[in-house]
Order: sequence, then C-alpha cells, then structure tokens
Amino acid sequence: MNPCRLLFLTFLGTLAGSTLHATSPGIDPAVIYPAWTGRWQGVLEYRDYQPPHGRVTLPTTLTVTPTPDAPALLLAFVFDDGPNKTVRSTSRLTLDPASRSLIWSDEGKPVASSDRFSLSEASPTGDRLVFLGESMDDNKPARIRYTFLTEPGTWRILKETTSDNPDFAFRHEYRFAR
Repeated sequence: MNPCRLLFLTFLGTLAGSTLHATSPGIDPAVIYPAWTGRWQGVLEYRDYQPPHGRVTLPTTLTVTPTPDAPALLLAFVFDDGPNKTVRSTSRLTLDPASRSLIWSDEGKPVASSDRFSLSEASPTGDRLVFLGESMDDNKPARIRYTFLTEPGTWRILKETTSDNPDFAFRHEYRFAR
C-alpha cells in the first residue's frame, strides 16, 4: 500500500476515534450526582423577556439533594429578587443513561415531553454535558440547549434557546461555587 495513503487512513481512523470518544461517552449518575450534590452559592444571570431585553443578575443559592424515591436530584433554588422579595423554586433533575437523556421538571408536576433533553455532547469525564430538546420559551415553541460545566468547586448551567433563528442565543446561566 502507498505510504501516503496508509498515513492518511491512519489519520482518518485516529480522527474518527477521537471524535467518537469525545461525543459518545454515556452519562453516569453514580459519578455525576455526587459532584452536583451539596450547597452552592452564586448567581442567576438571565435575559429579560421585556424590552430592552437586558441582562439581569440575581444572587442565588442552590441546595442539591438526592431524591429518596428514585435516582434523581432535587434542586432547591432561592433567588434574591430585591428588597423583601425572595423567590423559591424546586426542580427535579434526572439523568437517564439508558436513553442518554436529561429530564428536568418542576417538582410536584408530572413530567412532560418538553422536560426531556437528549445528550448531544459529553466530555469523557462527564464534566461537560450538552443536552438538546424542544420546549416553550417566551410562550412559543423553541429549541433548547443546556450545557453543564462542572469543575472542582464550581458548577455552571447555561441555557440557550432558538425559535425562529438557526443560532442559539443566551437565555440564562447559573454560576455557582461551593
């Protein structure tokens, strides 16, 4: 075989292997949940739905605990939304390795199809996970992309949306530290 062709085929095999490795790892709740569990302090930054659609930043705390009834996490958010205005919200987050998906729903409400997001990308260690799905944003159907970035002592959750544009745009981001 021609040495150049052999080199080229080896390169393609290496490239294909590294691309598959970078995007095909599964999601392992036994590894990921402990990294996310605990008390977090940080901010929620979001794009306001009202004109001029500026960004708003709210101090936020998050307490993440395993659920007693299923392999899932409860996310209890507390937002400081101004003088004498504290907002509380609880969500249930479930990583489903079999379907390679994320289910993120409001606690106490039935899970809807709009709460399910498919794994799109995953780093080999699971410290970067990207999920895609469809839901509602600003009262209209939208494609949603969630990116979870976990580093020692920090956790970021970025939500991007698009409805009538092929490009995703910033919707909100949680930035937390322990």
